[in-house]
Amino acid sequence: MTTHRTATPPRPRGDDGGAHAVGASTARCPLASHVFEMAMEPVDVHVAQARRTTATVLKHWSLPETPAEDARLVVSELVSNAIIHGSGDVRLRLRLRHDEHELRIRVTDDSTAPARRRRASAAGLGGRGLHLVACLSLRWGVADGGRTTYAVIPTLTEAPPCRRTTHSSTEPTC
Repeated sequence: MTTHRTATPPRPRGDDGGAHAVGASTARCPLASHVFEMAMEPVDVHVAQARRTTATVLKHWSLPETPAEDARLVVSELVSNAIIHGSGDVRLRLRLRHDEHELRIRVTDDSTAPARRRRASAAGLGGRGLHLVACLSLRWGVADGGRTTYAVIPTLTEAPPCRRTTHSSTEPTC
């Protein structure tokens, strides 16, 4: 697998078997401080790879440990949902905005069925992912006709106030 980048995000070690990364700084979105994008085939092993890649990129961007840990978990949950419930290749986009003290995470696939929170049973293994996303983010929601699920993580080390779910297609695209 070949990795393509337009800037300097670090490449994690190991076999990337079907995942492609594209990183950029402020070229396409003047308000963004850093942008990283990665596309992957919908294969379970890419959840761990997306989590490791996110950790490497956020360390390279000098994000504090607490929001970086939250972001890794959110990425893991959103990529996992896209692989299990979505269709087609999965695309991950990280955008760190220093001016707004937030990290925006977007995971896109080809399915138009929007992500939705489910009630988890005590014995069930599923149904907790989007609850975790809601607990760790300032806001989360779906956009692009259900194809994209996004979450916004505060980059300040203070705990965020009450989180809210947003179902909107107006989330900025850059």
